[in-house]
Amino acid sequence: MVTEFVVLGDLSLDIVVAQSEPRREGSDVPATIRIGPGGQGANVAVRLARQGATARLVAPCSDDPAGRLLREALEADRVTLAGLPTRRSTVVLAMLDDQGERTMVSDRQTLDPSAAIGAIEGADWLHCSGYPLLDDRTGGELATMLGSRAPSVRLSVAGGSVPPDPARVSRLRSRLAAARPDLILLSEGEAGAIIGRPSARALAAAVDLQELAPLVIVTAGANGSAAAAGEVRVEIAAQDFPGPMLDATGSGDAYVAGLLVELADADHWPPAEPDLRRAMATGSRLGALAARAVGAQARLDGERPPA
Repeated sequence: MVTEFVVLGDLSLDIVVAQSEPRREGSDVPATIRIGPGGQGANVAVRLARQGATARLVAPCSDDPAGRLLREALEADRVTLAGLPTRRSTVVLAMLDDQGERTMVSDRQTLDPSAAIGAIEGADWLHCSGYPLLDDRTGGELATMLGSRAPSVRLSVAGGSVPPDPARVSRLRSRLAAARPDLILLSEGEAGAIIGRPSARALAAAVDLQELAPLVIVTAGANGSAAAAGEVRVEIAAQDFPGPMLDATGSGDAYVAGLLVELADADHWPPAEPDLRRAMATGSRLGALAARAVGAQARLDGERPPA
């Protein structure tokens, strides 16, 4: 059966700055600067399509120069864009350190749930970025819309750079309860922010968050990832590839896409341990490859070429 993935989230123009030496206030230092498509929602949709899945992206996108560039990039990757009206397109500045870790400054546009209702029709699987659910302007309305989906439609939620703010975490928990996700994917830092304290292991964090969804997966970078689904517990090591990590931007989104394509074929939910372990391994491989390339949507070995 062909799974129709619909992804809700950001579509952004990413400006990636890799400095060759530390910044000096009031001065100029050499850097490599790249401009390309990004956004947590778009990254997942593109990686899904490059694996041969049918992917539709629902995201704010203007008809400005950035928006036109982003539309062309999605078309080349066979991603259908349901662009939501906005005054300007999202732009993100990502600054990389010498370890490939990034600090981001974002001009993010709000996703309007009322404009997205028609765009999610026909979905077999909805995937929602955590950013619009964290948005206090429309996150509650979005959660209600997601929670009203048909019983046959699966929902996953991932990421969002959850801040360690108890009030915002409380609101996010309420929205997740309303959205009723089947799967939640979080980084170790995001999981710690929701729990209110860091966990010694990713598995402990996944177990602590089980009330949020039938399946919880926590990623921990070089320390692998872990999942909890009822009595099922799975831990996998990070996959090792030659070369240093160059850019962590989009590596988590690549993990998500690899995982979802595999889980779409699961016979029941939550998936059995062998299916879950295989899906997590696929996600880990894609995430590791993405971290060894610069750019959130850098093309990886084995991905489908552009149209």
